[in-house]
This record gives sequence, C-alpha cells and structure tokens, in this order.
Amino acid sequence: MKKHMMKLGILTLLIMGLAIGQAMAEDIVVKILAPWQAHGQVYKVAPNKVKVVGSLDGIMYIDNGTGDLDAAIFMCPGVEYINLNSKKTKIKADCVISKGDTKIAYATLEANGIMGAASGSFKIIGGEKKWRGISGGGKVIIRTALGQTALNKKNGEVINSAAGLAVWPSLKVHLP
Repeated sequence: MKKHMMKLGILTLLIMGLAIGQAMAEDIVVKILAPWQAHGQVYKVAPNKVKVVGSLDGIMYIDNGTGDLDAAIFMCPGVEYINLNSKKTKIKADCVISKGDTKIAYATLEANGIMGAASGSFKIIGGEKKWRGISGGGKVIIRTALGQTALNKKNGEVINSAAGLAVWPSLKVHLP
C-alpha cells in the first residue's frame, strides 16, 4: 500500500510540474529594430551575377509594447546573390541570437528584393538553455544604408562591407 501511495504521489508531482511548465510558456508578438553591419567577400559567378559570402551582425532592440526596450545580440552568416543588370537580390542566412550566456536562439532568414531593400521570412528554429524550445517567425525587412566595396590587394578578391537596418514589424515568438 505504501509503494502504491508513493507512486501515486510521484505521478501527481510529475503532472503538476508539467502543468506548471506549460503554464509558464508564453506566446508574444514583438517589434524589433536592429541596426547591423555586414562584412564579406564578393565573387563574380556569372557575367551579370555576384555572390556575397559573409555575415551580418548587430543588436536587436525588442519592443513588446509593455515597458522598456529589451535587447539581444545577433549574428547571421549567409550568402547573397545579386544580379548586376536588374539589381535584384536574394539572401539566405542562418542566425544566432543571444541574450547573455543563458538565452540562445537559432533562426533562418530568407529575403528577396532589390539592392538596398529586401524582405522575406524569418523563422526561429530552436534554442538552448533558457530558450530551449523557443519557436516562431514572421516577416523581416532588410534595408541597406551604405555599402562599400574594396579590393583585397593580397589575393585580388573583392571585399564588401555594408550597414543598414533590419525590421521585424510583427514577430510571433513562442517562449518556453
């Protein structure tokens, strides 16, 4: 009888812990503004096409509409293809977002547009530590304020750097 009562008690505690864990999960919608800088290398891959391989990083200023702005650091290594005739661009990147050592999230970014103005999708695919189980997504807008191209004299490669602003007007986030 004691063993049965003990098993029942343990089962009750497990169910209560699960219910509390689910109750703590939260779905929110945030607006994010993120000034960024990018550095990479530009390779000509066709007569009218270049491929930029590099990364973009900065600080995400997160506004959930309830108080002070929150912030997180992000870094997105990826590629961008640019048609030199039409100025059309296609971006694909993987992102790491962190808020200290205890909150880390991973996301994918895909955007299309013209040089200086692209938009697309941003999908949060998981996380670690306190953000384990995080998910969500929404539209992302990427604007370029200034770009610069220079020649690397050592090996002849073209190096590209740029700065701009990324905006997530309504990012849905499921916090674990």
